[in-house]
Amino acid sequence: MKLIHSIIPALLVVASPVMAAVSSEAAALAVLASDAGLKEKARACQELGDVGGPKSVEPLAALLDKEHLADYARNGLEGIKDPSAGAALRKALPTLEGRYLSGVVNSLGVRRDAEAVADLQKLAVDPKHGVAEEALASLGMIANHDATKTLQKVLSEGPAELRVPAAHAAIMAAALIAKEGNNAAARELLESVAKALPTSHLAKMVYAKRR
Repeated sequence: MKLIHSIIPALLVVASPVMAAVSSEAAALAVLASDAGLKEKARACQELGDVGGPKSVEPLAALLDKEHLADYARNGLEGIKDPSAGAALRKALPTLEGRYLSGVVNSLGVRRDAEAVADLQKLAVDPKHGVAEEALASLGMIANHDATKTLQKVLSEGPAELRVPAAHAAIMAAALIAKEGNNAAARELLESVAKALPTSHLAKMVYAKRR
């Protein structure tokens, strides 16, 4: 009996943060479902990025095309670690346009969502959607094998207006890859940048990053 009594306080210490998170998630979701003002709903979206789980994904995804809450909803989904958050962002891609589409593309990059690479590849080479540069940037953030190969292809074969955005994305990807210990792949990517851009432009890019 003494052992049980000694264990209970320890269990309560562990459980308290979990229960608090569940309570906070429920409270934030209640705000989103209510007639609360934009400020309160925006704060709820941000809070769900910290404490939200799978239950929060659908309510946040429903706001991705809402003028005053879309950015906050994306931020919430960016913070939710459950894979369903990434799935919701990917599912929204064909339904959005303009800045809403651009924002979701960026969020997939922030999440480093490898499953989004195929969708981002299509957007990067399809000018009609108007988010090619954003798609390239997100591929640079994801920086896996398929993403970097797309960047290299754009650098070597893509339209001239996308070479510079692809170069910036490739440099970002190279930094991430080198940080993960794959120096050879990082060097190959940087060599692709050097081949694609004039020396004068490379010098400007390096100078801009140093400032």
